[in-house]
Amino acid sequence: MEIPLLTSGESKVYQALIELGETSVGNIIKSSGVSHSKIYDILKRLSEKGLVSSINKNGRQYFSAANPDQLTALVDDEEKKLIKNKENISQLIKQLKLRQDISKPTSILSSYEGFKGMKTVLELVLSKIKRDEEIFVLGSPKKIGNQAGGYLKEWQKKRIEIGAKCKILTDLDSPSWEETWWKESKKEKLTFTKRSSSMSPAYLVITKNFVVTIYFAEVILSLVVDHSEIAKKYGHFFNILWKTATP
Repeated sequence: MEIPLLTSGESKVYQALIELGETSVGNIIKSSGVSHSKIYDILKRLSEKGLVSSINKNGRQYFSAANPDQLTALVDDEEKKLIKNKENISQLIKQLKLRQDISKPTSILSSYEGFKGMKTVLELVLSKIKRDEEIFVLGSPKKIGNQAGGYLKEWQKKRIEIGAKCKILTDLDSPSWEETWWKESKKEKLTFTKRSSSMSPAYLVITKNFVVTIYFAEVILSLVVDHSEIAKKYGHFFNILWKTATP
């Protein structure tokens, strides 16, 4: 059994001490399977975490495990660290954004790989969109739903909360979403869907400033074009397809 917030060696040694009670290093090594070269370093770390105590008897050192309730203190410490890190990250993000604005990107095209890269791109779209602005989505094949359907639903929920409108032109094999929140967004005129008679080779997200193209292959590849004129042309192209699509 691995104990969260402890290394594998720390977990083995602590559990050995729980079972053995006050004991010597030799017995800990036998019970835990940890090598002699590592045992003292592990015991020191556990002591610093308040999980092990020691006592010297007749020139020999004996070790004992602290009450398991002490593990809660480790979690509390981690929570404090996370809060502090979150504060530091927030400040760092502000500084980095300022530097990014000052430097101004020289390229209008950016590319990202993997699922996290796709999330970065789509979260960027949401961060720039405002209430009543339109987002066009073209191509939602079944494969995309299988690979990223859960996240895309969360993304759409965030978009709805912002109050941005979305027209979605799905592929022939796109599954229909039947969730109540999705149907409500259609009633509220925040979401509009039609079905295309063809299959799109990629997943496109178009706003007034961005064109995002996501390819779902062995590795997800996401391309972002940050150019309002190009985005405008893609928007015009989307509207032509929209007019001829099936409701």
